[in-house]
Amino acid sequence: MGKWLHASHPEYQRGEAWSLQQKQALVDSLFRHYPIPPLFLERKLSTGLGGGVTEKFEVIDGQQRLLAISEFFADNFALLAPTDKKFKLPVSLRSQPAKWAEKRYSSLDTEQQRGLDITEVDVYLVSEVDHPDEVRDLFIRLQSGTALTRQQIRDAWPGNLGPFVESLAGKRAGKVHKHPRFEFFQLVDGRGMKGDDDDMTDPYAKHRQTCAQLLRILFGRVTGSGYFPTITAADLDGLYHEYTDIDLQGDMIKMAVEVFEHVEEVFNQIGRIYVRKYKVHKQGIFALCLFFQDALRNQQFKMDRNSVVELAKYVTVGAPKAVGKSSSASNNNAYYDLWREHLPENIGIKLDPKRTFDDKQKLALYVAADEKCAICGDEIPIEDGEGDHYPIPHRDGGPTTIDNGRFVCKTCHPRGRPKLDQFA
Repeated sequence: MGKWLHASHPEYQRGEAWSLQQKQALVDSLFRHYPIPPLFLERKLSTGLGGGVTEKFEVIDGQQRLLAISEFFADNFALLAPTDKKFKLPVSLRSQPAKWAEKRYSSLDTEQQRGLDITEVDVYLVSEVDHPDEVRDLFIRLQSGTALTRQQIRDAWPGNLGPFVESLAGKRAGKVHKHPRFEFFQLVDGRGMKGDDDDMTDPYAKHRQTCAQLLRILFGRVTGSGYFPTITAADLDGLYHEYTDIDLQGDMIKMAVEVFEHVEEVFNQIGRIYVRKYKVHKQGIFALCLFFQDALRNQQFKMDRNSVVELAKYVTVGAPKAVGKSSSASNNNAYYDLWREHLPENIGIKLDPKRTFDDKQKLALYVAADEKCAICGDEIPIEDGEGDHYPIPHRDGGPTTIDNGRFVCKTCHPRGRPKLDQFA
C-alpha cells in the first residue's frame, strides 16, 4: 500500500475535504478487510538530462482516501472505539472485538502494523494518453455517478428497522416491489419539499422518509417523557443507528402500528368524503399521529364511526395551517398544541368533568413534590404553583386525581408555555 502514498495530485483536484470521522472510518474499514473503491492514477514518465527516466503518479480519483491513509501512517490521528457514539456503527457490531480501536499507527503491535502495511488496494493505472483532456474527462465521469440518497443509505442499514419501515411505507427497487401496509403516507402534501431524498425510480422513498420521521417522533416522546425530537436528515440517520436491533414484537413497535392503524382509518374516511385524493400537510399528519399516541394511553379511549367522521372533517377543513419547517421540534410541538386546542372535544375520549384540582388535592401534590416544581425543580410557595394532569393530560381523558397529578410552577404548567407565534 505504501508505494502509492507518494502520488501527487493535479490542480483540478479539490483540497482536503474529509472530516476526521470519515478518515477514521476508512482506516477502520481496512482493518475489517472491507473493500474500498479503487484508486485511479496517471503514470507519467519524464527523461532527465542524463537520460535517466523518472516515474511519477498523479491522482485522478482517490485523493481523499490516500490522504486519510497517509495521515494515519504519519500518526496524525487515532481510530475510534466501536462504542464511541460518533462512530456510525451498527449496534450488533459495537460489542465485537476491535484490537485496533483507539490506537494510532505507532501504538499498533507489530503484527497489526504489518497487516495494514501489506493490505492491498485496487489501483487502475492510466498511461500514455493521447490528449491530457482525456484524464480530465475521466475524472469528471468518475464523479458524475448518481450518489445514493440519504434514505437509500438508511434502507441499506443492517438490522430490523429498515425492513420494518419498508413494510409500512413500501419500496420499489428493480424487480422488488413491496406494497405499503398503510396508504396514508401517499397522502402527504409534498409540494415544496424536494430534497436529497428524491428518487425518481422509487415512488415510496419519500413515504419511507415520512414514516421514519413519525417513528422518530413517536419513539422520542416515549423515551424522552413527552419530548418532541427534531427530525432532520441526521436525526433520521441516528434513528436507524439507535434502533438497529429493535424488537419487532416489542411495545414500541406495537404502539406505532396501532397509531398508524387509527390514522389509516381516518384517511379511509376522508377518501369516502372526497372523490379525489385529499392531501394533508406533513404537520397535520404528525398531529394526527400524536393525537392517537396520546389518546391510546387512556384505556377508556374508543373511536366510534361518528368520531372517525368528525376527525376526518377536522383534518381536512378544520385544522390550522402548517407553521414553519416540519423538521423543527419547537414548531411541531407548538403546532400540535394549537391543533389540539381547535380539535372538537370528546372525539373518542371521555373527559373528566372535574377540570381542576381542588385545594386539598393541590396540597397533597405540593407535599409529595417536596414543595418544588416537578418539572424545573425550583422551590416555590404553594400559591405560585398548580396541579397538572400527569402522566395523562386532561385533554387525553386523564382523571383529576392524585394518582394522575403533579405539582408544577405556573411557568412550567402547559398554560404558561410559549405560544405558537414564538416558534415562527
